[in-house]
Amino acid sequence: MRFLIGIDDTDNPKTSSTGFLAQRLCGYLEEKLLGHAESITRHQLWQSPQILHTSNNSAICLTFEGEAARRSEIEMACRSFILREYSPGANAGFAFCAWVQVTPEVFTWAQSAKGQRVQREEAIQIARSAGIAIAGLTGSGAGVIGALAAIGLRFRGEDGRFLWLPNMQNLKGVHRVSELLESTSIDRLEPLRGRTPRLDEKVLLGEWIRPVLKDGYCVLLVEPERKNPEYDWHLLGMDEVRKLSS
Repeated sequence: MRFLIGIDDTDNPKTSSTGFLAQRLCGYLEEKLLGHAESITRHQLWQSPQILHTSNNSAICLTFEGEAARRSEIEMACRSFILREYSPGANAGFAFCAWVQVTPEVFTWAQSAKGQRVQREEAIQIARSAGIAIAGLTGSGAGVIGALAAIGLRFRGEDGRFLWLPNMQNLKGVHRVSELLESTSIDRLEPLRGRTPRLDEKVLLGEWIRPVLKDGYCVLLVEPERKNPEYDWHLLGMDEVRKLSS
């Protein structure tokens, strides 16, 4: 069964990010033989002086494949890990559900959280109506807003960027398009305009590899290489990817 795990506000300005904690959570769940992690995505919520946040008011969603019979065990493992590892002063929030539980109300509300202020009580009510487990684990518990929003946005498949995929951290240098598609969870490579890269063409990968979530697929954004004849494409720049995925 495919599960969605939303977390938010587990850090403070002096500690590592919620995204890094999510990667450690994936490793923890796999070490306990509860299943395997599929991806971690980052989703940008509304940025406003009215909203307390550590840096950019983003939230994180993990997709995780596990046995339906071990659902409660996976949920409790996530809760205990976050409670043990969250940063002092954080208002950690957590949400957990099966993929099939996400309702139109959940992802519609999640989309609204990108452009306006939403309330903790709304998140709890909407989650409970869908049977989604949700909890403010520390502090004010305001992190439930981002935790549920991340689940809704990940399910919708039109928002955010991938922070982690299996094998992605090991990618360096120049690769053929066919190799990337065969060895990773990347579904396709796309330029912002023009033709799609051919399978036999080569792509230069930099240090910052962040596919985006588009049409429900994992899409690596590229642009044509016009100077170096050793490869045909290179990754779209960091600033542009951040802008397009926020």
